[in-house]
Amino acid sequence: MNAMIRFTPVAELNDPLTLAIGLSGGSGTGKTYSALLMARGIAEVMTGKTGAPIGYVDTENRRALHYKQAFPEMHHFDMQAVDEAGKMIGFNPERWIEVIDAAEAAGLPVVVIDSFSHAWEGVGGVLDLHAQTLDRLTNGNDSLKDKRSQLAWAEVKPRYRRLIDRIVRAKCSMIICTRAKPVMQKGFGTSAENARPTKTRRSDVPWDPASDGDLMFEMTTMVILDPSAPGCPVHQIKVADQFKGLLDSRRPMGVETGRAMAEWAKSQGSGQNDKAILDEARDAARGGKEAFTAWWNDNKQSRALVKTILAECQDLAATADAAASEDESDDPFAGSEGTTPRLTPEEEAAIQRKIDEQNAGEAQ
Repeated sequence: MNAMIRFTPVAELNDPLTLAIGLSGGSGTGKTYSALLMARGIAEVMTGKTGAPIGYVDTENRRALHYKQAFPEMHHFDMQAVDEAGKMIGFNPERWIEVIDAAEAAGLPVVVIDSFSHAWEGVGGVLDLHAQTLDRLTNGNDSLKDKRSQLAWAEVKPRYRRLIDRIVRAKCSMIICTRAKPVMQKGFGTSAENARPTKTRRSDVPWDPASDGDLMFEMTTMVILDPSAPGCPVHQIKVADQFKGLLDSRRPMGVETGRAMAEWAKSQGSGQNDKAILDEARDAARGGKEAFTAWWNDNKQSRALVKTILAECQDLAATADAAASEDESDDPFAGSEGTTPRLTPEEEAAIQRKIDEQNAGEAQ
């Protein structure tokens, strides 16, 4: 038996959890300011001290220094694509790992990275590394690029994956800002929808973060900001139940948002109770519209929280009522429409013509 493997009772685990918060958005959406406000709340709760230090990794030409008077507790690192001698070093995954190592060594309770998009699409970033690797594997032969693209990814992606794992395992909390670009739309007005669906793109979110799904879905919380409401978590891509009550798409995120998240991370907040209420609401909805309405009327004090998942509960209730209606029907084929593809009128007419032709031939 390996003596190094030990399962620890959770009662013995009292260290605070760390947070990995993703903020994405285009220019003017309030990423930098929102990240600093949330970082202040996180740092003060994690350390128990007002004015606790905030680490800031700045790849945006020292943009964060616009706020240095408002945030004197900021510890700034100007991360450039060139070194002090002017040599191009880029933004490769290993360099980012070194930055996180340095933040931990400095004892920073929270670090803001703005913008982590350089790790994906910047000089020396993942896309650049893939292009360089593909050129090497094809030796400049463009006809081979489609065939060897996956082979190039096989070399590059593990390096990026090690960086994502380093972020997940960081001993300090992190707020990771990424750029977002508008998604090309088809249609107009309320009928507009995303023109090119992907496995990580939601149909109701008209913005594409300059990162990949590995980063987005490893975050504790991932939101996309919109120019129409700077600082507000308008598009909530991944939000745990514990945080749904904290994020209002109509209200800007701030110090108190970070503070509440940090209190949850230290097991002092109400996040677990909120999750229990939301799960209870879902269970009531699975009983149908009547059951959920009764629960809603009996739990008025929980309505504000449950409104964050109201559309989900409504869908659960509708599905439950539809299933109950099918179970109670005397028709064994009730509700089966759509399970077997039906012929269009044109297809039925074509088949009928063939039958008529066959019958005419037999009659002759």
